[in-house]
Amino acid sequence: MIAPNMNRLALYLHIPFCSSKCGYCDFNSYEGLDHLVPDYTPAILSEIELWGAAATKHEVHTIFFGGGTPSLTDISDIEAIISAVKKNYSLTDDIEWSLEANPTELTLNHLQDLRKAGINRLSMGVQSLQTDELKLLDRDHSPERVFEAFADARSAGFENINLDLMFGLPDQTLETWQDTLERTVSMGPEHLSCYALTVEPGTALYYQVEKGFIAEPDPDIAADQYEWTQKKLDQHGYSHYEISNWAKPSKECLHNLTYWQAQPYLGMGAGAHSFFAGQRFANIEAPNRYIDAVGATKIQRMEEGKSTMQQVAAGETPNRNTILADAMILGLRLLKGINEINFEMEYGVKPSELYAEQIEKHVNLGLLTRDGNWIKLTPNGLLLSNEVFIDLLPEENEALSTAQEQLLA
Repeated sequence: MIAPNMNRLALYLHIPFCSSKCGYCDFNSYEGLDHLVPDYTPAILSEIELWGAAATKHEVHTIFFGGGTPSLTDISDIEAIISAVKKNYSLTDDIEWSLEANPTELTLNHLQDLRKAGINRLSMGVQSLQTDELKLLDRDHSPERVFEAFADARSAGFENINLDLMFGLPDQTLETWQDTLERTVSMGPEHLSCYALTVEPGTALYYQVEKGFIAEPDPDIAADQYEWTQKKLDQHGYSHYEISNWAKPSKECLHNLTYWQAQPYLGMGAGAHSFFAGQRFANIEAPNRYIDAVGATKIQRMEEGKSTMQQVAAGETPNRNTILADAMILGLRLLKGINEINFEMEYGVKPSELYAEQIEKHVNLGLLTRDGNWIKLTPNGLLLSNEVFIDLLPEENEALSTAQEQLLA
């Protein structure tokens, strides 16, 4: 894994358009807005340029096209976005260019064009290889299409492919999950993301579960599925490096490591989030309003030589206590955990001193363990990580202990 470097920067580019909205999805994505596509790419090109001047002291080492469904974007637009990034930012030689995709639209020609444009990491949203589960999730591809798209991706020259899967689905058994994972592993992807389904409020799936139309996911079955996954993927040479992510050697997702290592990133596009120059902020979510706001920002800069980023909807400057809590929570998601010496060098305080009570509590509960200078989740802690994370959140504590106040002073 690449060591954290404060001069490195990740870019996230959000493409919010989908051919259809999945019932479980609570991301900022939309169907039926194809009429906005011609204006959206110019807007994101403008935002890439607008942020370029602020990032001159950074080297961009990962770019991630997320969505929505970025693979629906015309190849000429992808090429224009890549060109704009290269023009406005300094890039590392080993840069990772990732693009999210659905199997449905991944034809061989399109994949060849993406690879030729510079995309070198493909992340496919598979979710399941069971027909009834795909229907439950409102996915419009078949299991057979996944295998075809994967083979075409290999033929197009992709040597770094991630497949997203979901377990803990309503009525999903251990056996059907085992079948999905075994067939997925047979394809030989370099990376696997295996997520437990979360039924998010406001989604169609949440409504169906609330009304009793669909069974609520069984957490005990999900736990069995997760533990089996750990053993199975270890047998096949995948390193379990983050709670929900496994990789072949040197194939970890560098972009997501940026998040987990609490390093800076800039998000561009409707609803994209950023952590940059010590601030957290998010763009306007509605694509039409985002397009208008970027246009107004660009006009202001041309007329006045400077501008306020009118596409940014909200932001905050997190205090030191929040920054430390975020670093702890994100760092503990990694299987190797948090190194006390590195943490102290970065933030000027040791976790075992700042969070002494919380760490001791969860060590006693069997959710955390100390291993030399490392603090990490135990196998049970991986299953119950939120129990640990909640205790680290600043807002969960009405006041800091005297010891913490002294350490943060």
